[in-house]
Amino acid sequence: MLDEFYVEQTLHGYSNGHRLLQTSCKLPEQDGKKMLMLSDLSGNEFIGGFERYFTGYSLSDERIVLACTWYAEEMKRPGCVWTHSIIINAKDLACNSKMIAPAVINLFRRPESNSDLEEYRQTLKVQHCNEVEYDADNLKYLIWCIWGNKAPLVVFDDASTNLEIELIFLFLSQHDLLEENFAFCTGSFSLRGYDGKIMQFQIAPHKISRSKMLIGEKAFEATQKVVIKNYPLWVKKIYDNIEKDGMLTFRKFMQGFSEDFKHYDYLSSFIKLYVGAKADTNDTNLIKLLELAEAIFGDTKKICNEIMRLYGNQYFSDWLGTENYNEAISFFIKNAWLNTSAVDIKYWITQGYNSDFLGSKLLFKQILNQDEEYEVEVYLEAYADTISVEKFAEFTDLELEGCSTLISIRNKFALCEDIWKQGIGFQKRMVACLSKQKEFLDAEIIETILGISDYDLSLDLYAVYKNECFPIYWKYLLDPLKLKWIDGIKKVLKKDATGGVKQILDNLKYRDNLLLLISLVDPYMYTAKQLNNDNIITIYYTIRREKCSEKENELLAKFLMPFCLMEDYMVETEIAEFSFSIVNHLLAVQAFPEDEWSKLQKILPEVAYYNNWDRCKRLRKGFRKKGYPFVKKIYNGK
Repeated sequence: MLDEFYVEQTLHGYSNGHRLLQTSCKLPEQDGKKMLMLSDLSGNEFIGGFERYFTGYSLSDERIVLACTWYAEEMKRPGCVWTHSIIINAKDLACNSKMIAPAVINLFRRPESNSDLEEYRQTLKVQHCNEVEYDADNLKYLIWCIWGNKAPLVVFDDASTNLEIELIFLFLSQHDLLEENFAFCTGSFSLRGYDGKIMQFQIAPHKISRSKMLIGEKAFEATQKVVIKNYPLWVKKIYDNIEKDGMLTFRKFMQGFSEDFKHYDYLSSFIKLYVGAKADTNDTNLIKLLELAEAIFGDTKKICNEIMRLYGNQYFSDWLGTENYNEAISFFIKNAWLNTSAVDIKYWITQGYNSDFLGSKLLFKQILNQDEEYEVEVYLEAYADTISVEKFAEFTDLELEGCSTLISIRNKFALCEDIWKQGIGFQKRMVACLSKQKEFLDAEIIETILGISDYDLSLDLYAVYKNECFPIYWKYLLDPLKLKWIDGIKKVLKKDATGGVKQILDNLKYRDNLLLLISLVDPYMYTAKQLNNDNIITIYYTIRREKCSEKENELLAKFLMPFCLMEDYMVETEIAEFSFSIVNHLLAVQAFPEDEWSKLQKILPEVAYYNNWDRCKRLRKGFRKKGYPFVKKIYNGK
C-alpha cells in the first residue's frame, strides 16, 4: 500500500488573461512565475488528440509539480486552458510503488465553471488506490529515450495519452535518478521551456512540423517506438530493476553520488559499474576501483572524487581489500586535489580508530593543531561520532583542548565521569561547551554531573539546558541524601512555578518538603491557583502539626496570604486569621519584603489616597471585604 502524504494544489485559467485563480499555499515569487508560464497553453494553437496533457517540472526546495492541462473550449477567447497543478515534496514520493502515479492522477479535477473554484484552496491527501500495470514496451522506450539520448528530446505521437501513465510513473517514482530539474510535457504544440532552458522530454502531435519544434536546432527527434527492435542491455537492466524493487537495489549502490551525476548521460555508465562491481568481488582496492570508474566514465577528476566519497561510506566493501586508514587520512589532509566528504572521512576515521587506536589518537592531536585554513571540522566531527564515551578519557588524556573540542561537537562525552572529577575551572569550561543537541542526552548529562561533581554547577547547567533542568532539580532537591548543590538549585527552581505546584501536591503529607517547597513557589503566580481549598487546609495543618519557628510561621503566612484573598472560596477562619496576623505585623513593623508587597498590593482594595501609605489599613480592608469576621472584631470595624 502507498503511504499517505499531503500535497498542495493550484488552479490556473483565464480571467482577463491567463492567471492564478486559486491556490492552497503561498508560492515564492519565482515559483509562482514559473507555474504561471508553464500552466498556459503549450503553443499558439490547439490540436486534436491533445485535449488534455500533463506537464512535470521542479520548483525550489525539493518540490516538484505535476500539472494537468485541459483545453477550455467553453471560453469565448480562443486558446484558453484550465491547468490544475499538484505540488509534491520529493521526499514524500514512494519510489518503489506502482500505485503512486494513479494515486496522484486521481487528484486532478477539471473545473466545470468559475463558481466551484473554492475546492482548489485545500491541501490534498494522496489516497490509497489500486496498483496499475504499466506497459512494458512503453516503459523500456521511455527509459531508452530519457536516459539514452541527448536532450531536449521530442517524441511525435498521435495522442498525449499513449505514454502518459508510464511517463508520470517514471517522473514520480524515479525522480531522484532523472536529470536535475528534469521537466516534461505530454502535449507540446511548440518547443517548451522556462528561463532559457528547454524541457528535456516532450511529446508533440504528428501534425506539428519538425521546423516548428526546432528539430536539429534546439531539440532532437526521438526514434519512433515501432522502429526499435531491440534495446541495449542497460535498458533491460534498468527495466528489470524497476520491476523488481523500483530500482531500490540500484539506488543502494549509487545513492551516495552527488546530484551532478543524476543525469541521463550517466545512468547507463552506473549500470555498467554496478554490474562490473558485482563480478569483481574481492579482487580490487581503492586504486583499482578508481581506474575502473575512469575507464567507464572517462571523467577522471569528477568520478574519482565521487568514488572516494562512496569508498569512505563503505559502499564497495564487499570487493575491497584492507587499508591503512590512518595513513590514508593523513594523505587526504595533505593532498587537497581529492574532495573528501564528511561521510567518506567518517568511514576512514572509524576504521582507523578501530584498527589502530594509538595511531588514531596521535592523528587526532595533529588535526587539533592544524591552521584554520584547513577544513578540519569534518574530521573532528567524524572523530566525535566515532570515539566512545568509555574511551574518551584515554583518547584525550583529559587535555583541555581535545576535551573542549569534542564535547562542543557531541555532548555525549559529558557522560564521561572522569571529567567531573577534575578541578572547578576545568569543569566549568566543559559545561560552557555544552549545548542543546539532537542526542537527547540532556537529562542523563545533568544527572551525571549532579551525581559526580563536588562543585555547584547548577546555574551553569541551567544556562545551557533551561527548563529541562526543572524535573531533575526537583527530584534532587527533595532527596535528603543530596545536599551539596541546594543553594544553586533553589535559585533555579524559583523559576518553575508549574513544577513547584505539582511538587506541593505530591508532598502534602511531608512537612519538611512542604516548608522547602513553599519557600520556592510564588503563590501569586497563576499556576498556584491549581491549589484548591482542601490543598490549602492540608498544607496549613501539615506544617502546623509540629511547633513552628518564627521564620516558619512567617513563611507559611506569606504563602497563604493570596489564597485568603484571591480565590472564589474563603479559607478556614483559623488559617485566614493566622496569615493575617503575621503579615499585618510584618507590615506594621516594616519587615514585609518590598518585592512581595508589590505582588500583594495588586490584590488589595484601594483606600483614600491620603491613606495609601497605610499598608495595614489596606490589608484590613481586603480581609473585611472578603468577609472574614475576625477583622471587624479585632479592629472594631475601623
